[in-house]
Amino acid sequence: MRLRMRHLALLTLALALTAPATAAPAAKRPLATAKVVQCSKGATPALRYAVFRAAARRVAGTDRMWIKFKLQERVGAGRFRTVAAPGLGVWRKSRSGVRRFGVRQRVLELAEGASYRVAVQYRWYDDAGEVLRRARRISPGCRQGGVLPNLRVTRVGARRVNGTVRYAVDVFNRGRAASKPTTLALSVDGDVVDTPAFGALAAGETRRVFVNGPACTSRIRATIDPDDLVAEGNERDNSRSVACPVQ
Repeated sequence: MRLRMRHLALLTLALALTAPATAAPAAKRPLATAKVVQCSKGATPALRYAVFRAAARRVAGTDRMWIKFKLQERVGAGRFRTVAAPGLGVWRKSRSGVRRFGVRQRVLELAEGASYRVAVQYRWYDDAGEVLRRARRISPGCRQGGVLPNLRVTRVGARRVNGTVRYAVDVFNRGRAASKPTTLALSVDGDVVDTPAFGALAAGETRRVFVNGPACTSRIRATIDPDDLVAEGNERDNSRSVACPVQ
């Protein structure tokens, strides 16, 4: 599955903290943490955002600590995938000699029906610039509300028309939300014949998409949304391969 790239705005704030005199003994505190401190949900993009926080405490010999965030997104029932967002994927560096270092990451305009988390990398450096230690933590998720479409191919047929073959592909939206307009790629015997566009489908609606192509000798594959631009509840049922239909 190709990775869907979304426009995600963000704001980053790095905080270097000195442990207070009343802090618990260092041995009882985790070396590194990644948390979601705010998960805002709403009907408009401006109301859908998450605030994550990563923190590290120094180990013996530490001069500076570094922290880097990667944002991960899960759409519907899929797996978490790393997605690009402005300002992520860069190392945030502490001041020299601090005992604790925390970075707060705010990600704006989250997509409906998706879950978000951060994968955080940590490094500890001595005063000579040598790495003393590395770690990685995954934060809890921030799930946004909303329902999604789910497009799937339910039937592929064919008949001869004036010396060519006309393929008919039935596309069904089994999701709970309307889909956006997208395309369907039809391959005959392994070669893509055409990628026609078709309009939005309401929840529960079926659309028949026609493609003219050569006669089939082996198999046909129909793939909805081949460029993976439509967020769906299930991204794993967009393609259907069948033996050559009766022509």
